[in-house]
Parts: sequence; structure tokens; C-alpha cells
Amino acid sequence: MAEKLAIMLVSEEYEKSHVASMIASVAAVSGIDVSIFVTGNAVYNFLKKNVEKKNFTGGKLYDLIKEKKATLFYELFDQAKMLGGLKIYVCSMVMDICGLEKDDLIDIVDDHLGLAAFLGIMEGAETITF
Repeated sequence: MAEKLAIMLVSEEYEKSHVASMIASVAAVSGIDVSIFVTGNAVYNFLKKNVEKKNFTGGKLYDLIKEKKATLFYELFDQAKMLGGLKIYVCSMVMDICGLEKDDLIDIVDDHLGLAAFLGIMEGAETITF
């Protein structure tokens, strides 16, 4: 089993963030260090204003998750952070392009950093991209 897992979130599709949060949660609880890098359109899922309004782009699964009032992706990430080694980073280039500040992001985000810094963090890690 890997000791480190790196997940790159690129898409704003809700389902991809949800699956990433499920994988990250199980890995973190299993003692694997997990690092999430949020870049591209995925940043929109981590904005306070979108989380507060549950304003996500999703398909049938997202509709069912809302209907059943199931645990949402950011809640799963938060639980994983409390139970294991999980860090969430947002791409600083995307933040600059979008004119975002750290205060615009939900509290589960640890920091923002560049891709080169994240590549250093993920050295030797199993990697998944959504």
C-alpha cells in the first residue's frame, strides 16, 4: 500500500470532487498521507459563496445526493482532516487569474501554492487526477 496519495482536482463537476473526497477519506483514515491540489475549474467548488449556496455543477448523482441529504464532498474532506493526514492546497496561479484571496475559500483549504511546490509534495506518491 502506498504511504502517500496525491489527488489533483481539475474539474468543477460535483461528482469528481465527491469521489475524490471518498478516496481521500478512506486513505487518510487508513494512515496514508493525502495531499489534494485544487486547480482549474475545480476551484469553484471550494469557494465559500458556492458552498454556502450549494451552487455546484453536477449530474444525476449530485441531484440524488442533494435529494437524500447525503454527506457532501467538503464535509467528507473535513472529516478526513480530523481523522487522518489530509492537506488541501489551491493552485496559486488559478487564484491569481480569478482574483481570489484565501478568505474566499472554505476553511478546509490549508494553503495555496504553485504547481512546482505541489510536485515536490507529491514526489513518490500515488497520483489520481479528476
